Amino acid sequence: MNTQKIFLFIAIFLTIFILWDKWELTQSTDENGNTITQTAVVPVDSQDTAIDVPTASDVPIVSSTVTEDTTPIIDNSFTQGAFTTVVTDLLTVEISHKGGTIINAYLNEYPKELKSEEKFQLLSNSPDRIFHAQSGLIPVEQMPTHQSEYTSERQEYFLQGNNELIVPLIWRGDNGVVVTKNYHFKP
Repeated sequence: MNTQKIFLFIAIFLTIFILWDKWELTQSTDENGNTITQTAVVPVDSQDTAIDVPTASDVPIVSSTVTEDTTPIIDNSFTQGAFTTVVTDLLTVEISHKGGTIINAYLNEYPKELKSEEKFQLLSNSPDRIFHAQSGLIPVEQMPTHQSEYTSERQEYFLQGNNELIVPLIWRGDNGVVVTKNYHFKP
């Protein structure tokens, strides 16, 4: 009976060793962190060598005068212009008057890094990590879009012990339509 247990342990050990060995082959990396893989060499059939492969002289020459500009276009319109700042117990939010868009949001109680005075930024208008919360209405001819200019009564709003803070942004159209975009902040 003891010999069966020994053979069973040897079989389990060999299975684990083979699995580990195959895993090492598929997951191995060199000193630079590049994954090393093994490829199998497949013999070439004799009929494959008879395939007619075109030469460079068989391909027509086409002159190309099209130049493609791959430089991304960055809209810096949110970094310029007026904005309203809202300060609550948890957040500091900057709302652009262009479209009433939230362009920056910071967590007041959490630093960007340990032992840092800079606040952690949730939303950003920096070119490398841009993110905006935008909205608009349709039809474009009669209602404000995310490009329309809003006005605000004040430049800064503070929650400070209130149950709710409502930040109104007002748009007035040429046709007499008045749209108020309200942002509600609660503690």
